Amino acid sequence: MSWNTAKKRFQRDIESLPTRLREYYQRELNARYTLPTFEGAQLPTIPAPKRKTNVQKGIAPGDLVYITEGEKKGTVTSVFHYNPSNDAVLVANVTEKRITPKTTWVDNQNSHYVDYPKYIPHSSVKLAGKDRDDSGKVSYVVADEIVLKDKYYDDRYRSWLPRRFVKHHDTIEIPWPNPPTAFEDDSLSTPELAVLEKTYELQTIAKPPFPKAALDQLRNPYSRHKKRVLSELQARRLNSPEMPLSTEQKIYLAKQANKPKKVYTNLSEEIKDFIGDKIAQHVNSIKEPAMLAHLEALSKSTIPDFKKTMENIKENEKTQ
Repeated sequence: MSWNTAKKRFQRDIESLPTRLREYYQRELNARYTLPTFEGAQLPTIPAPKRKTNVQKGIAPGDLVYITEGEKKGTVTSVFHYNPSNDAVLVANVTEKRITPKTTWVDNQNSHYVDYPKYIPHSSVKLAGKDRDDSGKVSYVVADEIVLKDKYYDDRYRSWLPRRFVKHHDTIEIPWPNPPTAFEDDSLSTPELAVLEKTYELQTIAKPPFPKAALDQLRNPYSRHKKRVLSELQARRLNSPEMPLSTEQKIYLAKQANKPKKVYTNLSEEIKDFIGDKIAQHVNSIKEPAMLAHLEALSKSTIPDFKKTMENIKENEKTQ
């Protein structure tokens, strides 16, 4: 068994989970490098059977798009990446401020605030094309919708691609951009003739490799594993006896039982006022509205251990 095959056994397959769990783990994955109160607006996840590739959507890295919504509305920018899981694109010069924990800082980072790439829904951008007239003046053509047809083989992508035309204008074609990285053959590349050569035979469960009459010869019809009654030895193995405690374990349990019960007491009013003054001084020194919003959200969050401690304090006060 290869390492890649064995590694998949310990990976969580998000696509096989129910919709609610899949959305939860997707939010957890997207907000891995941000603090909980600054996860941002998460785009809805599209189920795997309904997803489309960038070729099927008619968009590729390097394309020019016109932004129709948001702060950058009305600008033309280039596409970096298309994400089929939420039908969104990453474009140049569209970021959002996020607060990152110090454990995820990169080299030369000296602030919690970073410009984080922001995904834009594909419905909020329109494909654009650049045109240059005889005088050298550059103009842009923005397509409300595009039509994909007439596939051809593109040597740059080394695949079959459909041509992109502006809807209702079959004479206006928007060519595919150059790939971000050019494909180059090296010593480890497989020759095209070897790739196209068929070296396998299709296997299917509809046609078994041996006749059904040979099953009794391959399988033992009187095998003890087919019996539904367990022997005494098998039942004893399934219901093993409880292991007795060792001397050290008995001593440890006796010490734990003799320990006095932990008593929780509330803080005095002087300590509460001192802590409140320190927190107020720190909050008043913060000028960034994003950090203030983050602290406000943290003050409203509940911590299970703290809640349990406060309940123990209240019970102790009642008993006294």
